[in-house]
Amino acid sequence: MKQAETLARRECANYNGGKCLGVMFTRVNSKLMVKIDGNFAEKECIANSSKCGYFNQIVVRGAHNAFSR
Repeated sequence: MKQAETLARRECANYNGGKCLGVMFTRVNSKLMVKIDGNFAEKECIANSSKCGYFNQIVVRGAHNAFSR
C-alpha cells in the first residue's frame, strides 16, 4: 500500500527516515499522557500494514478531515 507510506512520510509525526519514533498518546483521567512504545520505537514504519494504531487513528483521520473540507 504505497499510498499509506507516502501519507506517513508527509504527515506522521512519528515517521523519521523510514523508522518510527514510537511516541504514543493516551488519555488518563482527562490528562494527556505521552509514552515511547518500545514495540514501535526505532523499528521500520508499518503504516502500510494497517497495524499502526497511531497512523490509522490520528494521521489517516486528520488527513481525511483536512481533505474533506
